[in-house]
Amino acid sequence: MKRLHPSSQPVRLEQRFEETVARYDLIVRGESVLVAVSGGPDSVALLHLLAERAAAWQLRLGIGHLDHGLREESARDADFIRQLAGNLALPLHTERVHVRDLQRRWHLSIEAAGRKARYQFFQETADRHGFNKVALAHHADDNAETLLLNLLRGSGRLGLGGMPPMREGCFIRPLIRADRADVLDYLRRRNLPALADPSNRDNDFLRNRIRNQLIPLLESEYQPGVRAVLHRSAEALRDEEEWIETQIQPLYEQAVVARPPGQLILDAGALRGFASAIQRRVVRAGLRFVQGDLRRIAFVHIEGILALVNRPGNGGPLHLPGGLRVQRRGTTLTIGPGDSGLAGEYPSAAGIDYSYQMDCCGGVTVAETGDTLALTAIAPEPAMDPTAAGPLTVYFDAAAVEFPVTIRNFRPGDRFSPLGMDGTQKLKKFFIDHKVPRDQRRRCPLLLSRGRILWVAGHRISREARLNRQTRQVLKGELILAD
Repeated sequence: MKRLHPSSQPVRLEQRFEETVARYDLIVRGESVLVAVSGGPDSVALLHLLAERAAAWQLRLGIGHLDHGLREESARDADFIRQLAGNLALPLHTERVHVRDLQRRWHLSIEAAGRKARYQFFQETADRHGFNKVALAHHADDNAETLLLNLLRGSGRLGLGGMPPMREGCFIRPLIRADRADVLDYLRRRNLPALADPSNRDNDFLRNRIRNQLIPLLESEYQPGVRAVLHRSAEALRDEEEWIETQIQPLYEQAVVARPPGQLILDAGALRGFASAIQRRVVRAGLRFVQGDLRRIAFVHIEGILALVNRPGNGGPLHLPGGLRVQRRGTTLTIGPGDSGLAGEYPSAAGIDYSYQMDCCGGVTVAETGDTLALTAIAPEPAMDPTAAGPLTVYFDAAAVEFPVTIRNFRPGDRFSPLGMDGTQKLKKFFIDHKVPRDQRRRCPLLLSRGRILWVAGHRISREARLNRQTRQVLKGELILAD
């Protein structure tokens, strides 16, 4: 296939676009490219850049637009994109979904449900109409935000590498080395209209708070041009990650005992001989081999597996997201499908009782839902910011938590002492008062110690477990949702 090279005298955004395409071999002559267009500045710029080069690069282009059904003005957005497609004489492939319905069905956040719906739509549209690439309009500023987002979530090197220029050989990001200012300058010079998405100003979403609050603070008080600095860091980390993976592969092969259908058996002794960083990477490679990807796998899951590796005797099973089960038997560690036979999506937990026990700090993944509950001992801080707590992260007085603790779902008659209230309340009434959907009540994990409900995970801790002036040790509780 013939590689594309930058033209002789491109300028500004055009130059960054062409250099990125050439550097990462994102597009080859004669390909068919579906351009993901929301109508915002980034996607409008990307569409015009590709349309301007379609003849010279012999590209077949199409436009893909997914209406999320979240805003009243989304019909106006669709009209704008239809006009855009008509002006450029390009075929338009569009669909409307109701992301809030998908959110409830998939048990995801609204952001995660929207993202999943978009990728499904683009992949299905590309397959149906013969497009071999899907062009996304993410740029360097988005990459900087992703690095910070993953850093705050406790991601490792791979997450800190941000957005790859190409994903799965199909999804490409030709603007990933340009920034938002480049995009807006290009639109001004070409006098190209674009839509403004009001949801980008909604600071209820963490990414928007990073974009609208944290990054401006870092730029004004700590590091001018911090977006470019973060993007360069993400690029360097991603390059290093790719090299490290090549070094891990021989060590991974040393640890593999057998590959039965749908399973992987590792040598626990060989794993123990590796440094901790290598252990984690070998385990990740094993999970990727069995599951096909690492979606929903968090740091706490890897650490739980390593605890099995490094303790004597048998251990497990650990139930992981994706319906995986990990078990230690003698000198071997087996990764395979769980007894439940789940393979990717989790069923509703409605009507299903579950109960797990934790003997110490660590994490437990609920096989029935894919959600993970983790406990970590941390040092108390005299001025711990109470706003650091939230629905998915809480802090307990460790003196109120006696191991082993139980993680289970709702049972009729359950009562607890909600923080901020006097006395006790039936959990059923708490759910009703806080408008928790009926199908979510049985899914919600409860943390119990000595038979007392200390945390209705994702909602409220018990008054009995709150921090106080006598607190000497703190336990951090985290609910990691299946998305």
